[in-house]
Amino acid sequence: MPKGIRSEEKSKLVKAIYAALHEAYPYPDDVRIFLREWWPDSVSQDGQLGSEPVRPVFMMHVPEGANIDAKRKMLRKINDAIVEAYHLPKFMIFMQEYPLDRVALDGGLHSDNKARVEAQKEVYRDEGAEQNERAG
Repeated sequence: MPKGIRSEEKSKLVKAIYAALHEAYPYPDDVRIFLREWWPDSVSQDGQLGSEPVRPVFMMHVPEGANIDAKRKMLRKINDAIVEAYHLPKFMIFMQEYPLDRVALDGGLHSDNKARVEAQKEVYRDEGAEQNERAG
């Protein structure tokens, strides 16, 4: 992200990003948001150092399984929050999805945490039922 927004704007931004993530992934919280700000002369875009406007990259590491409509809605909300905070013309969002057997908390795989597995299954089961109701 380019440097320069005030602390209040950053707070509003992370709250909006958290809300969008939590809506798509509503099971037990463990959301971490890191903002890295760079001066334009420290960023190269298409081989040009210091090119303007800066086009940031947003990267997310999330659990596998959210339905595509929930992802679209989440990405739109994250996009809107970043545009509002930084007034940027365009940027990229990358999502890296992980199965629960590739994520560990405190040394234990999420796939071994029965409460976590059941919470995630329940969310996706409910989403599948909603999709079926809309289609039918």
